[in-house]
Amino acid sequence: MRKTITGTGGMLLLQTLKDAGVEYLFTNPGSAETGIFAALAEAEEHRLVVGKHEGLVAAMADGYHRISGKVGVVIAHVMGGSYQLAGQLFNAQHAGSALVVIAGDWASELQDFRGLAPHPGLSQAESMRPLTKDARAAYTVVADPKAIPVATARALREASTPPTGPVYLSISASLLNREGLEAEIGEGAGYRIEPPAAARPQTIETIARRLGAAHCPVLMFGDDVWRGGAAEEAVRLAELLHAPVFPSRQVFVNFPNRHPLYCGMYPVSKDFEKTTGLKPDLLFLVGCQGVHGAVTEPSVMQIGPNPVLMGRHYPLDLAAQCDVKTTLQAVIEALTRLHGAETVSGWSKRREKVAAYAKTLIEREEKLAREHEGDAVIHPAVLEAHLADVLPRETVMVQESSTARTTLLPFGHGGMTWTRSGGGSLGFGVGAAIGAKIAVGRERPVVLHLG
Repeated sequence: MRKTITGTGGMLLLQTLKDAGVEYLFTNPGSAETGIFAALAEAEEHRLVVGKHEGLVAAMADGYHRISGKVGVVIAHVMGGSYQLAGQLFNAQHAGSALVVIAGDWASELQDFRGLAPHPGLSQAESMRPLTKDARAAYTVVADPKAIPVATARALREASTPPTGPVYLSISASLLNREGLEAEIGEGAGYRIEPPAAARPQTIETIARRLGAAHCPVLMFGDDVWRGGAAEEAVRLAELLHAPVFPSRQVFVNFPNRHPLYCGMYPVSKDFEKTTGLKPDLLFLVGCQGVHGAVTEPSVMQIGPNPVLMGRHYPLDLAAQCDVKTTLQAVIEALTRLHGAETVSGWSKRREKVAAYAKTLIEREEKLAREHEGDAVIHPAVLEAHLADVLPRETVMVQESSTARTTLLPFGHGGMTWTRSGGGSLGFGVGAAIGAKIAVGRERPVVLHLG
């Protein structure tokens, strides 16, 4: 259903955001966006969250998005303020976070340069493009008020459609303040595109046959497992195959890190081969944004909704753009259907030492904690052991450092929720923890781990 509304450009923008279900706006206010804030003063639909630096604001929106699953919307200031977003937009870009940044724009045909504006010859949107989804999703509205709802809906849709990522939209400051504008918007529209479905039956059967025939398949579950709500299916697949799980760099814990089949970070260590007597011969990547480092397994398969980073520096024997959850469900069914009960039971017998290896990783960290229990300065292993004892399972942990010790903390399916910056740009933690707390409300604790 469509409807025509009138008002200032700021009113057209807010009505579009309202109809898309946006509840929170994260901002460090600026004078070029007064048209937006004036419209906010007359409406009660949106909650404004104010931070005193754009990096903090972007991190809040990112943390809110990651835990709620909803698009995080930032109201930023012209070029001078938008550039302050850079580090946290870099994190969001790497993490695939669905953010929409909206900023006022002082662009003028008469005056091509003024304070806080981009250098002559550059547009504001063009200047921000490298830090957006696929380094291309930056747009501008200059003169036509009808473009405000169209461009806003486009930005929301593009940010939330796989491969997800941040989108930048600049809107003329004079247009945001101008009164008596008229535009048509889609009332109640969600602006979402239906994601890919499960892989084709032939593809699922091929995956199941190759997994079943492998001597030692290695499983890697990426962040689209978390986003797609497929953590339970990931556990079921690993347990059915009794296969080791090795994650690469990630922004969520997509497989429980205290599970008996969790074997530490990829690549597969020589200690694993020595302890288990198994040499991995197949790598199955599920919902991963590629692999950090070399891939040495002789056969590689990859599935997920985002094809952009599939096989960029390693060969693929099979690749499918598909929904992770329904595809894993189909693969699990196919494995039991195509392989007899004797074969299925043989997988756990053949790989019975995988759990023994995984146990050594926990025991090593527990031993370290015991050895340093009485130190005058708290050892990181002691801190993580105490946190594991006192934090409830419904805790959300936001981690700033990529090197903090977390081996003993139960994250993932059935445990605590965890996320980190992704791109490694510092300043993510405080803002993201605030955004995460807004997302979960008062019932769940949020812990910031600065490392």
